Amino acid sequence: MTAPEQEIRIRPATAADVPEILEIVQAAYRGEGGWTTEAGLVRGQRADAAEVHGLLTDPAVRLLVAVDTEDRIRGCCYTRRGAEGAELGLFAVDPRAQGGGIGGRLLEQQAQNLSAAGVPRLILQVLQGRHELHAWYRRHGFEPTGRTLPFPVDPALLADPTLRMDEMVRPLHIP
Repeated sequence: MTAPEQEIRIRPATAADVPEILEIVQAAYRGEGGWTTEAGLVRGQRADAAEVHGLLTDPAVRLLVAVDTEDRIRGCCYTRRGAEGAELGLFAVDPRAQGGGIGGRLLEQQAQNLSAAGVPRLILQVLQGRHELHAWYRRHGFEPTGRTLPFPVDPALLADPTLRMDEMVRPLHIP
């Protein structure tokens, strides 16, 4: 699905954004629309309100949202700073808005913020078998590390319980 280039503003998320964030995340990860869905691979809810509120109160986390001209959330992602770099997660774009550059803008805003703060690299985990996502991340500067990790929640939610997460990393240019 390709959406036309949209007028989007990126801002920090607030507690009032949580319901919309959850809708976008669920639609992008578990819905039937959009190219990022994991509906055939993973069952259940992708995130809950307590998790997102926890991100908002964690001082190591920066949760950003992309909003349209009517202040509707069209995408989100967080970064959590740690000793080895920053983790990228909860990265989702509304399936109706995918293909319009929102994901790339969110990713680049996070990378720019982290680079300016001296963070050396951005790290993420991608579910195995998601070749299109691996390719998208490679186009945006990520490389596989060769490290695999267990699925972060109950593996019974997986259609194939042997699936793991592949780690990818993107070096950030420190100014």
